[in-house]
Amino acid sequence: MADAPPGSQTGPSGPGSPPLPAGPAAAPEPLPPELQSANASKDDRTLAMIAHLLGLAGFIGPLVLYLLKKDTASAYVKFHVKQSLFYQVAVTVVVVALMMVAMVGMVLTRGWCFLFPLISLAVLGNLGYLIVAAVQTSNGKDFEYYWIGPWVRRSMM
Repeated sequence: MADAPPGSQTGPSGPGSPPLPAGPAAAPEPLPPELQSANASKDDRTLAMIAHLLGLAGFIGPLVLYLLKKDTASAYVKFHVKQSLFYQVAVTVVVVALMMVAMVGMVLTRGWCFLFPLISLAVLGNLGYLIVAAVQTSNGKDFEYYWIGPWVRRSMM
């Protein structure tokens, strides 16, 4: 077996495999130029901000914006609208699942369920994350939701 260069790590199949990322986690990939806020117009940044704020109405708000702008919007706006839409769908699924489990817990224990404070925290965290997304896109900073953003980016390419 040949020795690898100092400081590099080899994959599980040996020296011929691609090197593993250094450190505990690899750095996120930068956004492609068409999805960077530095290359977006003021109107595009405003529409991206609106897409995130429409998440306050659940997934219906971003869905309506997507249906209205899917043919005329830039890639930057489509990216943020899709991010907001898929994030709201994911949050809705999680909150509904927690509510169903809480209701079953209430029926079985005939009392207060510990999941209601957790549901409240999930809803408040969602609102805070939406506001952060809206402010960052409005200020011209790149923004991606965790887990959702990279998935949407790959689906657009």
